[in-house]
Amino acid sequence: MKLRAIVLALALAACGQTSEQQAQVPTGPAGPDPFNLNIEVGRWSAMLHEVNDQTVERPGSAEPEVTAPRDLARRLREAVWTYNIQRSQLCSKGLFTEVACGAAYEPVWISEPETVEPTLEEIQSRSDALGTEVQRLWAAVCDDAKSRVPEEERMSVCPME
Repeated sequence: MKLRAIVLALALAACGQTSEQQAQVPTGPAGPDPFNLNIEVGRWSAMLHEVNDQTVERPGSAEPEVTAPRDLARRLREAVWTYNIQRSQLCSKGLFTEVACGAAYEPVWISEPETVEPTLEEIQSRSDALGTEVQRLWAAVCDDAKSRVPEEERMSVCPME
């Protein structure tokens, strides 16, 4: 937690500096400064982490019913977003490029409004499709991880029921 506070403090300190720097340094024909853009993108990530930290155990929040179709559909969309984020992060590191790089997984239902309530059969079909995608990534990562540990430890790598 202290590390997050330090990172956030640094990001916030950089906020004021970049704002001042951006006001002083006009963008020329070369366009925006990639260093400043990196700081800005980092700021958004730090802010989103803080949003999560501040709301994870907020009084008054209620856990949704996990069997309601609307909530199952929402959780499935969140799983797709997480999958795409993890693939993007792996690809940027040059890891598992055969399964991590390429177009994001964007099924037609990914941008469905929260009010849409698909049937359980539709949710099952969507889950099966996402499962196929996730299992390809899972297999590549776990096979690699298992290859880097002694034989007797392989059962504990990537355990799944």
